[in-house]
Amino acid sequence: MISKEFYLKQIVEQFANLVIEVEILNNINLYDINIMSEDFYAQLLNKVYGYNLINANKLKKNMTAIDLIDDEAQVCFQVTSNNDSEKIKSTIDKFIENQQYQKYKTLYIILLVKKKRYSKKIDTKNLFDFDINKHILDYTDIIKKISEIDDIKKISEIYSFLSNNLTIQKKSYTTDSNEVQTIIDLIEYLSKNRTRTNSIDTFTDPQYKIEKRFKDFSKSLIKQYTMLLSIYGTALESINKVLEIDEAKDIIIKFYLQDESIKQLDCCNNNPINALNQLTEYFKNKLSTNGKKYDAMAIKFYLLNQIIECNVFPNQYSN
Repeated sequence: MISKEFYLKQIVEQFANLVIEVEILNNINLYDINIMSEDFYAQLLNKVYGYNLINANKLKKNMTAIDLIDDEAQVCFQVTSNNDSEKIKSTIDKFIENQQYQKYKTLYIILLVKKKRYSKKIDTKNLFDFDINKHILDYTDIIKKISEIDDIKKISEIYSFLSNNLTIQKKSYTTDSNEVQTIIDLIEYLSKNRTRTNSIDTFTDPQYKIEKRFKDFSKSLIKQYTMLLSIYGTALESINKVLEIDEAKDIIIKFYLQDESIKQLDCCNNNPINALNQLTEYFKNKLSTNGKKYDAMAIKFYLLNQIIECNVFPNQYSN
């Protein structure tokens, strides 16, 4: 029997992909996914929380402030990718203005991206309760709720629903992984597979490294980074926001990259271009043991970014 832990891990990856996809589309001003997500979240919340939510647009087109409703439970949700406090305040104001609190006792705001840390109190004019820590939800809250479910059959059904409805997940779990899944899997691999324990005494100075230490290769390194940044930069930025790598995992990743990149650089007689190519191929092969095909250029961009962070080809203090 497949374990609960297996399903939860897959569910976390599916949500991470969805949130990153929304972040990327919003960054280029494409918001259609917000509308498409309403029916998706109605079905998902029904499965996870036991509601009977329907899309409010089925009753009234463009209903103000709310998107999903459960008349029997007197619960409603707004679905949005805007996590700013002003957006939340605006939703509350419209909810009050339209006197929707008379029909729905509880209003939730479900965010398609990660929620912020909200400190400003929301004024509901004492007409209904709204707790920023309870009534603003994102994918982490849904995952936590799923993890509390003991019925593995129910968790399996939620996993199947996500797999069947998230198009980005369908693509990444066939034979080809897009740039998002490639970088996520690479980060996960790095954080779990380092075996050496000796740290290296290094210092961070990318300008010195690029312009002086690798002077003969600087133009090529900068050209490659600039070109790939335009393709993969937004994805990496969104991934970093969503994953929120803790300090311990960050150190493990750093040490692994240092260990392996120094080894590859030595093999290539201090030629960073050849070493970068070999390092890219090395990690692509490591990842590909699970049968997926990975985006090699996404791996290279991640490594180029880590060169700037001085985790790849680190500057070492001389003894």
